[in-house]
Amino acid sequence: MSRIDVNINPGILKWAREEAGFDLSEIADKVNIAVDVYKLWEKKGKNIPLGKLKTIASQYKRQLAVFFLPDIPEKIKKPKDYRNLEPTKSKLSKDVLIVMRDVSYFRQTALELQGETYWKIRYNWLNEIDKIKTDNNELSKWLREKLNISIEEQLSWKSDNEAYRHWRSAVENQLGILVFQFSMPLNEVQGFCFTESLPYSIVVNSKHSYHGRIFTIFHEIAHLVRHHSGICLIDNVNEKQQEEYSCNSFAGKFLIPNASLIPTEDLEEIQTYANKLRISREVYLRRLKEEKQIPHEKFFILLKKIQATYKPVNRKGGFRIKQEVLSRASRGDTFYNMVLDALNQNRISYTQASTMLDLKISKVLNEA
Repeated sequence: MSRIDVNINPGILKWAREEAGFDLSEIADKVNIAVDVYKLWEKKGKNIPLGKLKTIASQYKRQLAVFFLPDIPEKIKKPKDYRNLEPTKSKLSKDVLIVMRDVSYFRQTALELQGETYWKIRYNWLNEIDKIKTDNNELSKWLREKLNISIEEQLSWKSDNEAYRHWRSAVENQLGILVFQFSMPLNEVQGFCFTESLPYSIVVNSKHSYHGRIFTIFHEIAHLVRHHSGICLIDNVNEKQQEEYSCNSFAGKFLIPNASLIPTEDLEEIQTYANKLRISREVYLRRLKEEKQIPHEKFFILLKKIQATYKPVNRKGGFRIKQEVLSRASRGDTFYNMVLDALNQNRISYTQASTMLDLKISKVLNEA
């Protein structure tokens, strides 16, 4: 069978490579061609073997049809990088770029399904906090009331998973913020948020503990109310990073109100109090320091002990999660149900719903 060569807009080839996070030599190796040959394809877009283009599309996780578009699509707008990393370590990995691309698609889908007016109305609450959005004490009090979750309810939760589910649901239902979770390298990113267009969204790292995900949600909310999109590595924050430090301070104040902060210098007691609040020991310890309820020297002694116990997250395998369960968990109830509602109202097709939820049509039929 003779080889089929195709001509495409060369700019699309470069756009797709950069959006996927590939170097020239890296993709050339994947396609099994010389780097100079690939450079020529990106420069002229002529005489590209169709089979090679299919391989490229697979590596970039793009539909083949994308490469035949006449015009170059817009690049995804990435949030500001707050991660405090050295330049050589700040490049976003392919895993993170794919998540950003997926979430951008989900947000655009949610905007199209509900309309711009709907989302503007959902965020009317921002007008209520215009004068207090930089006051962490007042903002944390306001948010408690807005989410309608008292400290008593927080203390009643029986597990970290239950706490995470309640907080995530409250943020989606009461604030209209979409909360997604995806697996990403934990030493690269713990979370990020988008505010540059509607709807607003937060992304947490599913490799993180439930404590970590909860804290990330409220750290990102502090960014959102100040209209800042951001990529965050929360455990890497220092006091010189005023914006990140303030967001951490807000999350801590919100999760541990002053009235619930019991002074102690005993690590076992810190563990007990943190467990009740469904937060980490380090967050509790830092709140004690912030409120000047623990000596400076003692804080660092305990912090060193706590951090010495940290272990890499090791997810156990052995069982397979149903695809529909994984889809809902990663996209959140709000987005997932939004798609099913649109399907049941005949506003989208089963094929479209299948793409939006990354489910086989047979699974979508069962869900609908």
